[in-house]
This record gives sequence, structure tokens and C-alpha cells, in this order.
Amino acid sequence: MASRIDAALPHLLGPRMQVGMVVDDIQKAAAFWAEEMHVGPWILIEDGIGDRRFMYRGETSEVRFSVAFSYTGETQLELIAQTNSAPSPFRDFLASGKEGIHHLGFWPEDFEASCSSLETAGFVELCSIHLPEGTRNGIYYTAPPMVGGIVELAPLTPFRRTYMTAIERLSTAWDGTRPVRRFGTRNDFIASADFQVDSLD
Repeated sequence: MASRIDAALPHLLGPRMQVGMVVDDIQKAAAFWAEEMHVGPWILIEDGIGDRRFMYRGETSEVRFSVAFSYTGETQLELIAQTNSAPSPFRDFLASGKEGIHHLGFWPEDFEASCSSLETAGFVELCSIHLPEGTRNGIYYTAPPMVGGIVELAPLTPFRRTYMTAIERLSTAWDGTRPVRRFGTRNDFIASADFQVDSLD
């Protein structure tokens, strides 16, 4: 049974994982991770939602948030800080008195099949992010009690793979300089010298 599960999990969830953390002050949190935990640099995107639509508990929410990404080994770390008071799982998490680890994220190759498998296993959609044309770009699920917490799935598109690989390579080569690198949008990061597309496989 164990070998069967081991073989199935990478197919179901993808081989890489993200630890998502919700924080009140994203600059302070990124600086802590860089200075105290020696993880960096952090790519901080001020407008984390962009032109995508956010659905929470079946309703559209005009939530705005900033995000920051770095890596430790092959594991991506994400910081999320909401910048308005719209309904969201991030606001609810902070309102409960918590801060820190909020969800585990995965990027399956077959996004829709993985979503269906989780839903069959008892995972319940909490919120979702949609591209302008309506395509689902990410889903947060509340997990069954024996798992607990929240699990996020997002499709491993060619863009997402390239974008994440660029951040991972920055982290691998990081020499301690410029620990927090702030950009207005993802496109601003992509247009910067930090985004080394030419070096990607």
C-alpha cells in the first residue's frame, strides 16, 4: 500500500510543494525570514491579484493582497498580506488571532483531474482565483479532519513553471544582498534584471 501511495501522490499533487503563510506585515515577515532564517531573496509583488477574479464561499470578493516568494531547497515559501478588508480566508485567518502557516500549495500537471480527486476524497472548495476569461487559476480547499488545514491547487502552466524557476534560481544563488526585492506587479518582476529568462531550461 505504501508504495502505491508514494507513486500516486506526485501524480495527484505534483512533485513540488509550497508553504503558504498569511501575515499582517509582509515587509517585516520577509525581512525576518531573510535576516533570522537566512532564506531569500524575497520577490515581493505588491498587487498579488492583478486582473484575476477572486471567489470566496461562492461570492466574488474584491480582495487585494501582496505576496512574496522565496525558496528553501525545492520548497517554495509564500507570504500573503491582505491590503483591504474584503471577505477572504486571509482576513478570517488573521481575525482568528493567527499568523503564519495558512496552507500547503501544490501544482499538478493535470489540474482538473487533481481537483476532482481531492473533491472525491472529501476536500471542499473554500475559494478560487479565475483568469479574466473565466479559467480557474487556483483553488483553496478545506481538508478533511484527518488532514486538517487548507490545501491549494494551481495548474502548472508553462508561465507558472518559468516564473517559479526564476525565483528558485535566485534563491539558490543568493549571496545575502537585496533580501527583499519589491515590484508593483508580476510583469514588473518579469521586466526586471532579476528575471533571468535566458538562463532557464
